Amino acid sequence: MLRSYIALAPLLCLSVASACSIDVNISGTEGPDTGVLSATDTDADPTSGTTAEPTTGEPFEAFPARGGIVIDRVEANSGVAVAIGKDGAEVGGADRVAYLPARRDTLIRAYVKLPEDWVPRELEAQLKLSGGGVDKVYTAKMLVENDSRDSDLTSTFSFGVKAEHVQPGLKYSITLWETAPGAEDMPEGDVPPQSPHSGNAFVGIEDAIANMRVVLVPVAYDFGGCQATVDGAAIEGKFKQALFQQNALESLDFTVHEPYPVTFDMTQYQGLSRLVSEMSQLRTAEGADPNVYYYGIFDNCGECIGGGDGIATGCTVGLAADITGPDKSDASRRAAAGQMTGKPEDTFVHEIGHTQGRRHIECPGGNSQGNDGTYPHANGIIGVWGFGIQDIRLRHPSTHSDYMSYCGSTWVSDWQWNNTYQRIRTLSGWDLEGAPAPGHDHPGEGGLLLGAIDDGQQIWWTAPGSLGDDVPRSATHTVDFEFADGTMPVAAQVSVRPHGTTLNIVAPLPADFDQRQLQGLTLRAPEGDSAVEPTAVRWLHRPDRLKAAE
Repeated sequence: MLRSYIALAPLLCLSVASACSIDVNISGTEGPDTGVLSATDTDADPTSGTTAEPTTGEPFEAFPARGGIVIDRVEANSGVAVAIGKDGAEVGGADRVAYLPARRDTLIRAYVKLPEDWVPRELEAQLKLSGGGVDKVYTAKMLVENDSRDSDLTSTFSFGVKAEHVQPGLKYSITLWETAPGAEDMPEGDVPPQSPHSGNAFVGIEDAIANMRVVLVPVAYDFGGCQATVDGAAIEGKFKQALFQQNALESLDFTVHEPYPVTFDMTQYQGLSRLVSEMSQLRTAEGADPNVYYYGIFDNCGECIGGGDGIATGCTVGLAADITGPDKSDASRRAAAGQMTGKPEDTFVHEIGHTQGRRHIECPGGNSQGNDGTYPHANGIIGVWGFGIQDIRLRHPSTHSDYMSYCGSTWVSDWQWNNTYQRIRTLSGWDLEGAPAPGHDHPGEGGLLLGAIDDGQQIWWTAPGSLGDDVPRSATHTVDFEFADGTMPVAAQVSVRPHGTTLNIVAPLPADFDQRQLQGLTLRAPEGDSAVEPTAVRWLHRPDRLKAAE
């Protein structure tokens, strides 16, 4: 029976695309005789320990593995597989497929190749980590019988490196050692049983903060014959795990909100679109920082939204406010909502993906709209081996589709991982900025007017912020602000919500808006002009000066 020792507390059970619940203690003691891996790490040098004794009674002294075994590849995986060593040399940054975030539990795998005359036996691998303030040794033992395989974690020397040891500037070396007498007379290989062949090499950890801030808003739904309140605490764990594992995060600030009452029809698309708009308003009314995502989760007693008898026939299970941009002015659209049906945690990851700026990925039969034509892997597959650092499951590169697709089993691709990491780094950086100077507590003094329009339903509100000069504006949509002293037309930013037909309108409020007497608003569009009464707008851009009451 093949065994190895994984040095990471969560790495208690290894499988391909299946979970397990074997309880193995993490002190290094083996659990039940199931082939499941136990966890340990050590500072010990294998040359100083004793793992077996010959019949003479003299202690065995470990020595480098004999017989021609080689480490032909080293891989780091904290969500997607990244080759960091090959053929005894370091894999440079230009040849790596994905970022390796700092301070995140990471699996390091050493793949071995064996000569034809290999004698199966137990070996020990030693992973030495240094640099970046780290000086740590991990060890792993296994019975080596065959070449390593991507699909089998127990066929590689696998090390679960703890987040505290995954630091920028980290270097590694891996060596293989005999653990018992019997190989002394075997020949040494043509290359040393180590990677790199000499010295050490960079793991390639990024030097950046990577954090996400999410508020999960359970809905208390009461309409028609359905009364259902989502238990946020009950689903919090699986939602956090799904998002954390598929984003290049070192930390996830996750809050469960008080239940949010909904008394309108959530069996129709317009109800879903309205809830998304209300999530946008809620994050604004609560003064959420611009890098916080809000997600409403509701149970409409299993009713299909959009007609048909299931997702394949047109049900919509989630909606995001927009394919959201990377600026602070996009804060109000970092909002989405989803239904408690199927795998709601997967819907959650997908819709949050839209609010991270991600578009749909095309896959066979997916029938998604607005697909990203730059996706590099055919048919929407993830393209590289994925790994869940908390559920300890491998994801096959050709049987799993990217989570922004509509197909089958989903996981994050290397391409998606890299793109969301860029967004995560940008938004994380805002937490490191200082407090605003006195007199600048309300960024974007004029604020923004936002509208969501669909099939006669219009929802309007305001939020703090401004649109940059480089943000594209519509040539056909303007908002006329009608003041007592004249009318000011403002070009609007226009987009359509993913999964639906809701038109998003964003228009900057005039710089002197709060000092002028507003009499009315008119949206001018090719479809026709629409008058908007000021009392129909939720004025949230300056909570201390609500204009709706004027």
